[in-house]
Amino acid sequence: MIKIKNKLAVIILCLITFSSCKNDEKTPVKEIKKENKNTEENNDEIKRTATIFSLDNENNTEIIKISGSDVSEEDNFLLVGHKNILIVSKYRKNKGSQQLIQNDTLLISDYNHVTIDKQHFSKKKIQNIDYFLFALMESPLGNGDPGLYLSFIMLNRNTLQFYTLKYIGEPTLRSENAVEGEFLENVALDHNITIKKELYQFAQESKWIYKPSEEEKDINYYRNFEQKWHLDNYPKGAESFYPTIVKSTYYSENLFQYNGNYDDDQVIENADFKIVTYFRNNIIGYDKNKKLYFPITVESCATGCDKKIEFVSKHEIEISYEMNVQEADTIDLNKIKFKNNAL
Repeated sequence: MIKIKNKLAVIILCLITFSSCKNDEKTPVKEIKKENKNTEENNDEIKRTATIFSLDNENNTEIIKISGSDVSEEDNFLLVGHKNILIVSKYRKNKGSQQLIQNDTLLISDYNHVTIDKQHFSKKKIQNIDYFLFALMESPLGNGDPGLYLSFIMLNRNTLQFYTLKYIGEPTLRSENAVEGEFLENVALDHNITIKKELYQFAQESKWIYKPSEEEKDINYYRNFEQKWHLDNYPKGAESFYPTIVKSTYYSENLFQYNGNYDDDQVIENADFKIVTYFRNNIIGYDKNKKLYFPITVESCATGCDKKIEFVSKHEIEISYEMNVQEADTIDLNKIKFKNNAL
């Protein structure tokens, strides 16, 4: 039963542990000379490299190319290898030819797909220096890590020095396809307030970052039922054990419909209650007498935590978990404490 901030702690640990999270590490790489060509590596893997962005300077004497490895055949803005590399190269134009004069590594990402936003990028001139800003998302392969990692990169087109602002989180029920999380601190940005301001402004304009509507700023709004359940049951943020006394909230809105589709074998009901357990997700109840919905358990996990529910009495349910690594929980629906009992 993991709340978003606790998931962020796990994701931050991943950043420390795995090389795929070391995206700012500058590692020398060979310049990609044969762009849009297939090259063979280890005799069993075909890699495709391509230019993603191409930028000429003002007097058209130099060109900067941002290129990626393992580019998808269908989309140059998607890197699909097990080790994806993004590099920036500067060339001097000379009588129709291009001479490489400088390059650097912008990103090394292991076991992630990397998506570059093809619509959200910007050219900026600050204190007579030309900059280029763009955004990318790393999504881990497999289902062991539910997190999404955003990077907002600001490149000095004169020196190829670059700054990266990172945002980590995951999609939630209320954020839909956007990422709900938080920015990571970056000491380098603290030493350059102008760059930091530009990067934060650029990031806030991204479609990838969840921005609550005015209604969603109210914790009592039904789209916030997950966040409210966690706040009520774990006020200090600790979630080591299921709460002894469950606190919940009644909603007139159809939480079944909002939470998503479910199969018949995920439903139990009797004369008073209908209960739905969602795959590796929430358990939601409906009081047939009050005609109101209420969350019983709010959780989200990637693997090993599917569960089954059954009535053990008229008003008690038992929750047993897929991996049998934790004891079954018994919840007395009549003993749930509702924050708005007189809805």
